[in-house]
Amino acid sequence: MDDAPEPLAASTRTLPTSARAELPWLTGPPGTRRTGRTARTVAVVGACGGAGTSTLAAAVAHGLRRSGEPAVLVDLDVPGPGQDVLLGIEDEPGARWPELAAARGDVDGEGLLAALPRWRTVPVLSASRQQPDPPDDAVVLDVTTALLRAGESVVLDLPRPTAWSRAAGLLAAAADVALLVVPCTVPGVAGAVATCAGLHAARVREPWVVARRPVPGRVDAAALEAALGLDVVAEARWDGRLADAVDRGEGPPVGRRSALGRVAAGLAAALQGAS
Repeated sequence: MDDAPEPLAASTRTLPTSARAELPWLTGPPGTRRTGRTARTVAVVGACGGAGTSTLAAAVAHGLRRSGEPAVLVDLDVPGPGQDVLLGIEDEPGARWPELAAARGDVDGEGLLAALPRWRTVPVLSASRQQPDPPDDAVVLDVTTALLRAGESVVLDLPRPTAWSRAAGLLAAAADVALLVVPCTVPGVAGAVATCAGLHAARVREPWVVARRPVPGRVDAAALEAALGLDVVAEARWDGRLADAVDRGEGPPVGRRSALGRVAAGLAAALQGAS
């Protein structure tokens, strides 16, 4: 992108005072948590159903950790099948949102991290397919605050804005970067136009667009940029191994040579360069 995103403190100036009061990590110096490490919040949202939002969110969290930045994946697409199913860790022990129903106030971030299941090296806070009720807004805000104060960057896997809870909206509006995943199809572009309007209404900063290329010959990145008036920062090409890997319980292929791994590495570098 031509213009680097503003620092977190600048982005939150547009939030109502009442909303800022509900995001405790904003009361300290921007980007500084109790550990002294820099942490960020990345909101990932799709332009339409099937955009690959959850897959990209997982890949970005993995890319950040591979680059040396602590990062945790937080599933806010609730109710839903759960990130743990996509990643093949649904049978791994550890806390999901239902187990955190009493996590209020000054939550122990380090203890919380130790309680989460992991996909590869990434701690994952997932929804539960067996207890699909959405978590309480106050729990979501207090848990996210604890993770950030523990020095973990938080990658939020979000539904489209019309399905956001109040907490999801607050977190998205305070995010350092929003990633909008857009399939390069005509319905994908139409969905992106509508989603951008929703992001603007929710006071989310201008998103970084990630184009998902299903097959050659459809809508290309230039057409997508023209339709949205936004730069495409990355193109995620279709990986024919993805569906099989997920069905085998391995999660998305994010090796250094994989298409998704290369995109995640590039986005991690861009996020760190924008700090």
